[in-house]
Amino acid sequence: MKRLFAIFLLVSIAGICQVRAAPQVLGVIAYNDPVPMACANGQCWAELVTICLQKNRPNPAAGTAYQFHGQAGAELVVTDAEGRTHRLPAADHVRVSATRGFTSVRVEITERKLRELGATGAGITVGQEMSLVPVQVAGDPDPITTDELAYVSGFLRPEADRWLAANDERAQATRLVNRMVNITPRVGRMKAADRATLLARAERTTKRQFSAEGRAGAKTAFDACRYQVEDLGRYVSMRQCLEAKHDFNMLDVNNEYWRATVPGS
Repeated sequence: MKRLFAIFLLVSIAGICQVRAAPQVLGVIAYNDPVPMACANGQCWAELVTICLQKNRPNPAAGTAYQFHGQAGAELVVTDAEGRTHRLPAADHVRVSATRGFTSVRVEITERKLRELGATGAGITVGQEMSLVPVQVAGDPDPITTDELAYVSGFLRPEADRWLAANDERAQATRLVNRMVNITPRVGRMKAADRATLLARAERTTKRQFSAEGRAGAKTAFDACRYQVEDLGRYVSMRQCLEAKHDFNMLDVNNEYWRATVPGS
């Protein structure tokens, strides 16, 4: 009994330390054309695809605050009442937080803030080799150091882009699934007609041209989710299913990326 209690205590302490220690630095997949932000109940948001750059650090809990890091920058692209677009530094206006572990983050801005900016709509772009660094928390026993961040930014982040470029078909499929997630409601079910046209509408939200293989990968996820939502009832909504498909794919991608960056691999 004493041994079991000791094991339980060690596991509990390890869990507490992991929660307090800074989580992983994340790499954001580049978005050259704006990801549209949806708005409801006073908030506007969009999800971005991310990859974990540090296997040795704990996964971020949902809601963990992050900040952009990198020279390429991220921009909030706002549209005014006349249809004109304006580009603003995203870091000055949006809040970034982890959504479901290391596979995606949510970028948010209030509708009130958009109105103050004179905007009727917004989207967000992210440049190449941009990272997300967890906002430092007071009392963190293992904060991310300057040298650590320099190594992540100088080696691991560009290596992630090179690896993703070499595996572009899967990256494209994930981008398109991400686009579908971003145009589905966060709460509630879609109408059958909206579900049927979701993939086509997602493609229209971007100027990016998808390869046949990339689109096929996204269509596989789309068809599977329609079946699991409409016929099996395994998921409550398309969004819930597509998030699961997205996260599973990015977990697989991340595992392969980690193996590829092991010294000597």
